[in-house]
Amino acid sequence: MGTAGARRSDPALVWEHLLLKPQRSRGSLAMQLVASFIDAIDSKQIPEGVRIPSSRAISEHLGVGRNTAIAAINTLIEQGYLVSKDRSGVFVAPTIALKPASTPIDTGATVFDWNARLGLGRAGLNDVEGDTPKVQVTHNFTYGQFDLSTFPTFHWRQCERNASGLAEIAQWGRDMFDRDDVELVESLRRHVLPNHGIWAEPDEILVTLGGQEGRYLVAQLLSKPDVTIGIECPGLPDIGEMISSTAARRILLPVDEDGACLSAELRQCDVAFMMPGHHCPTTAVMSLQRREKLLELAKRRDMILVEDTYETELLAYGKMMPSLKSLDRDGRVIHIGSLSKAVAPGLRLGFVVAPPIVIRELRSIRRLVHRHPPGNIQRALAMFIDRGYYHSYIRRVSQTLASRAKILLASVKWRLPYVTLRHHQGAASFWAEFPSSVDVGELCREMASRGVLIESGARFFLDGPRNNYLRMAVSQVPEKKIDSGIAKMARAI
Repeated sequence: MGTAGARRSDPALVWEHLLLKPQRSRGSLAMQLVASFIDAIDSKQIPEGVRIPSSRAISEHLGVGRNTAIAAINTLIEQGYLVSKDRSGVFVAPTIALKPASTPIDTGATVFDWNARLGLGRAGLNDVEGDTPKVQVTHNFTYGQFDLSTFPTFHWRQCERNASGLAEIAQWGRDMFDRDDVELVESLRRHVLPNHGIWAEPDEILVTLGGQEGRYLVAQLLSKPDVTIGIECPGLPDIGEMISSTAARRILLPVDEDGACLSAELRQCDVAFMMPGHHCPTTAVMSLQRREKLLELAKRRDMILVEDTYETELLAYGKMMPSLKSLDRDGRVIHIGSLSKAVAPGLRLGFVVAPPIVIRELRSIRRLVHRHPPGNIQRALAMFIDRGYYHSYIRRVSQTLASRAKILLASVKWRLPYVTLRHHQGAASFWAEFPSSVDVGELCREMASRGVLIESGARFFLDGPRNNYLRMAVSQVPEKKIDSGIAKMARAI
């Protein structure tokens, strides 16, 4: 047999190709090996009846301990993916063994039409244009991505370990549907809200599962059949979906380079949701003068203002514009904030600041959904903030984003001179307007096929899609890869 044939028949090469090498940073090595085997078997890369290598061989080929290999094999045998034959070895089980014990019998009955009954709308759609790319992603310019390289892993683990002590568990382990973690509420009062000019009492603060839940709870509380609610356009699509799912009347508010306009549409509102700091998606920051005029208008029209501090923690750290809540003298502003967006999207913690009566009502609605956010995460985050890790992290991320933003701005100016970029200091994203001849939706699909992920801006226009806008973010793209990603985009166009 020739050299090529020998290579194809080499079992070491075959199994190293089929099974991913487990990595300690991803948790249990045995469970990773189990998952790798199941993927290969389910995808038919390993056919039924094939004999698998010995535990010793697997251990050598994949760089894991023999006990790890044995544990994985035993688990797969228990689950029915492998079968052991005396004196012969271990083999991939026949397909019949992997099927459920009872298979539904086709009776010819009509399948119930859930789509018609549920009336699914845009809420069921993905945020990002197009399907999951079938090629390796080399540049991810989509918004809200987590960058592990900037995350203070050691400090967060330290806080989680400390929050797992017996004394701590005794406090956060109880059902807290009627309150939130005392330590976290105090941390917000002393270390987070003052940065926004807000001094709140404990009964004016509600902890939520990210800013998203805060928006949902407030929308549910304020949306009545005779209420008109204004939302920005372009704006955050989820807010539009939340309001549309209620009995309230929805009206779109125009936005300019200074944020939400003091428009005729705004004067029709009983409630207005807006993002005065880092507006989504344009990144505009409302001037102090407009904020003051907005509050005057709200007082004259007896309007409730819902202030969504989208990304505001990163807004020119230490030099943030006074929040609407801090300027409010009438108690008509509800302030929504997020801690997960600044620290890690998967953290899923945020807060609402409002008069005590509003907080009590929001807490009642929250109880019906999930009672309260996990107590252990609340306590760990309180420690993370109190020990100074939170603000240290925010400062570092702000500097990283500023450096990346500078590179992206220069790259776009050089390679895409026909694109108009809008970006405010501290924002992780850019709002790009292309010539009308460029179909950004098609561009997104083409770039995904080249390993570059970008996000169409069409979904942010709640009055109908516009196909020449794009949102790009630098939260996960290393500095050295930004220009090459923009270069790929320029070639595609």
